[in-house]
Amino acid sequence: MSEQIVDHLIHECKRIKDDCEYTAEAHHNIAHRKECIGFWLKIIPALLAAGSGAAVLLGAQIWVAWLAVISGAVFAYPSIANPDGQANEHTKAAKEFTVLKHDVRSLHESFCREMGQTEFYIAVRVLRERYNCIVRYSPKTTDDSFEKAGEKIKAGKHEPDFQ
Repeated sequence: MSEQIVDHLIHECKRIKDDCEYTAEAHHNIAHRKECIGFWLKIIPALLAAGSGAAVLLGAQIWVAWLAVISGAVFAYPSIANPDGQANEHTKAAKEFTVLKHDVRSLHESFCREMGQTEFYIAVRVLRERYNCIVRYSPKTTDDSFEKAGEKIKAGKHEPDFQ
């Protein structure tokens, strides 16, 4: 297969790969942030409730009992806000984009050499559609997460050691 004939397909593969890389990293950033939020939203009220409950048992003032009641109520907030569920959704999306990134890279760097032009074209179209489907069903990302993803990628964090 002639290099010039398939340049546009290789270019499309590289575009999908880059899009996947940035989007996966953005989702990983959001997932990490949501995991941290979930942890602190659970641990702080739990510690306050346990500490103030113990203090009440030891004869502390009435306001300490109210602290136990309030912290117990605040402890319920994470089940409503669901940061753990959001983190799982973003982690799943990040993994989907990462798998697609590897599939696209292997197609244009290795497998296309064994394919005819039409077969390569169809494979690229299928991968583009996979990307579009993942985008359609993935949770929304933020500008901040994309900026952090770009910094990490441009710093070479995703480059293999052997190249």
